[in-house]
Amino acid sequence: MYNFKNCILIVVFNYSNCVCNKEFIKNIYRKHFKQIVFYSDIPEIQKYNDVHYMDIHQGYYTQKVFKHFYDNYTSLIEESDGLFYTMDDNIININILNLFDNQKIIYYYNEVKTLDNYSGWQWDRENGKYGKNAIINMMNDNENKLDRFSGDFSDWFYLPKKYLTKELFQLFDLFAKYCVFLEIAIPSIINNIEKDKTQYQSFTHEMLWNDRSNFCNKDYLYNSLNHQHNLILHPIKFNQNPETKQWLEELFCKQKCVIITTINGPTETILKHIRDSKDYDIIIVGDNKTPDHYKSLECVYLDIESQKKLFPELSDLLPYNHYCRKNLGYMYAIKKGYEIIYETDDDNIPYDNFDNILLQSNNTMISEENRWINIFKYFTNNTNIWPRGYPLSLVKSEPIFSIEPTDKMPSIVNGLVENDPDVDAIFRLVCRENIEWIKDKHVLIDNKNICVFNTQNTFWLNSELFMCLLIPCTVSFRYCDILRGIINNIVLKKTDNYMMYCSPNVIQIRNEHNLMQDFKSETEMYIHNENILEYIENNTDNVANSSDLMHIIYTNLLNNGVIKPQDIDVLNKWLSYF
Repeated sequence: MYNFKNCILIVVFNYSNCVCNKEFIKNIYRKHFKQIVFYSDIPEIQKYNDVHYMDIHQGYYTQKVFKHFYDNYTSLIEESDGLFYTMDDNIININILNLFDNQKIIYYYNEVKTLDNYSGWQWDRENGKYGKNAIINMMNDNENKLDRFSGDFSDWFYLPKKYLTKELFQLFDLFAKYCVFLEIAIPSIINNIEKDKTQYQSFTHEMLWNDRSNFCNKDYLYNSLNHQHNLILHPIKFNQNPETKQWLEELFCKQKCVIITTINGPTETILKHIRDSKDYDIIIVGDNKTPDHYKSLECVYLDIESQKKLFPELSDLLPYNHYCRKNLGYMYAIKKGYEIIYETDDDNIPYDNFDNILLQSNNTMISEENRWINIFKYFTNNTNIWPRGYPLSLVKSEPIFSIEPTDKMPSIVNGLVENDPDVDAIFRLVCRENIEWIKDKHVLIDNKNICVFNTQNTFWLNSELFMCLLIPCTVSFRYCDILRGIINNIVLKKTDNYMMYCSPNVIQIRNEHNLMQDFKSETEMYIHNENILEYIENNTDNVANSSDLMHIIYTNLLNNGVIKPQDIDVLNKWLSYF
């Protein structure tokens, strides 16, 4: 399960004078965990009375906190999915945390060995008093059941619920009793309770023991978290470098994002979003042809290497050189926990305040006698135009619109595109008309109708629908986003959610296209959309769960030759994240 909201977080302060950072740490992490429990070394600071104080010798014996935790939080442990522990000077990259499985260990796998295999500073510190000699004393204790050990960095770990047993906490207490250094105690305990390497997840971290000043550089910090996608950074000292708090808030706490996939270098669209859309994280999804320019920009960059690192199975299922690689940006955004996801393309330049379309009120709803609705005609006073994906057999039909006031609110908001709207290749080859959109207009779509929409300028506002962002991967580039839109028309109807269209809020300076290649790519769209409504809703009566609807709709599409089995494999892996 890829979610830690039902997991406990223990944060330990090595020095009690750092407890002043507790509220900041709580604000960073509280959204991502069930409960945060704070411990600190002595001396106790009275003003922070929700911290448990005990002598952990400035963090050398942090394992001491776990007996107290087990004795006082038994019911919380029983109700949880697992336990994440960290020192206060570690940073957990919560941007990627929920891409890990909470049913597996997140820690270093080491083979446990007999004591005579080890030497070095952890084992021989102070003539072995807290290393080998402490372990020898412990081995003479009748409570001890271990004769093999390991050593590693021990300022953090994650253990799933199945490991949080009485025996685990007895081991922590035993190592604490003999004051074994934590970098021997914690890995020895974890690597003994689970010796199967497959139960450990892979991750990367950045430890700057001798060059910690790099973390005083905002760009360096940004690169480590959002380009290299390290899970753990250490050490970051807030008392010494308080400005890092603001940087981490910017990195972790935004509630909105922009998602763009591109094979081009930074375009005017991308640079404008990075420069001006300050309330948004900008997520750039690369493909095989994407240049590396984005590694130096203030964006979340998912190049091919990062995609394989963060989504190994899902990434392998998706074809390269296909628009569906954008799915990995969606998954990143969903698991990060954004409240609003805005998807666009690299050639749609946003107006200033492009998201003002989300502030619409006095809503109306449009319906059409025909099942399909040509929304472009409504926004052009019946000009001869149709959106990409609208059935060709209907392009000459005259719409019969009905407009009524409504108190419904949209879950999806589509903005139209100025200058070069999203029409199909036939329109571009034959009509080439200049289109003038009506300004400052917005309307919800009646769920009895089907209204095509794409991925060029769309806000998703309801997180319960985010799983439906998935773009099919076995249809063509010019059909995949349109097919996703049709699927979502059915989901909107079945879940009682609504879509809105608005007048333009971006202008498109269209990337170069070969129109005959576009026509060829759109052929399957022209063919399938003529009769897709005859079967896409089969077996969906009384189904209102988005996941179930996705399974049924994809099966209907597969049975009617619209998609291939690979899309079912992608869907199954995709839904496993929820």
